[in-house]
Amino acid sequence: MRKAPFLVLIWLLTGCSAQIDELRSSYAPRSAREAYVLGLEETGISNSEMASRWLRQGEEVLASPVVPSLPYLEEGLLNPTQIMAVGYQLSLKKGQHLIVDARLQGSSLLFLDLYDQTGSGFRRVVSADSTFLLRYDINKSSTYVLRLQPEILAEGLFTLSIKVEASIIFPVSGRGVTDIGSRFGVERDGGRRRHHGVDIFANRGTPVIAVRKGFISSTRIGGLGGKTVWLRDQSGNNFYYAHLDSQMVREGQRVVPGDTLGLVGNTGNARTTPPHLHFGEYDRGPHDPWHFLYMPPGRPSDLNADPTRFGTSVFVEQALRLQPSEKADMIGPDFTPLNGIVIGATGSFYHIRLEDKTEGYIHKSFVATASP
Repeated sequence: MRKAPFLVLIWLLTGCSAQIDELRSSYAPRSAREAYVLGLEETGISNSEMASRWLRQGEEVLASPVVPSLPYLEEGLLNPTQIMAVGYQLSLKKGQHLIVDARLQGSSLLFLDLYDQTGSGFRRVVSADSTFLLRYDINKSSTYVLRLQPEILAEGLFTLSIKVEASIIFPVSGRGVTDIGSRFGVERDGGRRRHHGVDIFANRGTPVIAVRKGFISSTRIGGLGGKTVWLRDQSGNNFYYAHLDSQMVREGQRVVPGDTLGLVGNTGNARTTPPHLHFGEYDRGPHDPWHFLYMPPGRPSDLNADPTRFGTSVFVEQALRLQPSEKADMIGPDFTPLNGIVIGATGSFYHIRLEDKTEGYIHKSFVATASP
């Protein structure tokens, strides 16, 4: 098929939005980007050179993402003829709640897709676009890749914020992670077993509360846990409350976050210790509940690089780094200075894509005006 001239392509892209909206409603695609690609196919644009590059770039960045440090804030420029997609590798833990806020200047959309990087490839787990936040409860500790990709020919300044926070409310009223006195995995009984939860110390009678919407799957009395309550949420996570002084719910009862399930005590094998709640999380075995509870402190660094360089060609005088830090590993053992494009910046580091498509970070002091 003959490829559409560039001006005709612009006309087609700006004129097919109504068709794309209609396709989204009739075909029920699984993401905004998928609906957009479907619209390109139905209007014949997907065979154009520009669209082919766009699709290819979207796949390539999954295999060569940069590695941001969380919490992360980047400002930059997406140029339609140079930067058609950007990938970010995230190491996330079960129990964390991921929040991604991406904004693109103007009326064009910025597509967000989060992939779980498995041994056999990439599995998409959640999608969004720049009209709303991407929020996702991490249900498996893994390496993920976040892809940002604007509509074809979209151009403009963008901002990207990535952070994680606790995915549940704290299970003991008025307490926090500083009241945790024993962590997951600590040896017990001379090494014969390990601690499958965290101990949260509080005064006897302090309310313990539902951390998520769900139902009470079990209430028991006896054994190591003494008086216990099991809460099962809508995602299949089972939260275990042990050593209670009293239980205040019944099996099968529906609960919402904040409902009182019982009171802190030291029943079971905790009768010789101060009152505390043993709190655990089970999903086909025990998991560390710390990441469900922990709210990371701090905020991303303020931008301390020159935004007028965004989208420009520069000369890179040192090897790029995997992360925006002088302590991060450099990409590749050897380095020949190259020209590159500035995608954006975070703190004092530029986010660069080199001529050979290598992508990474470099301190602003190692960037110069591009050589001829």
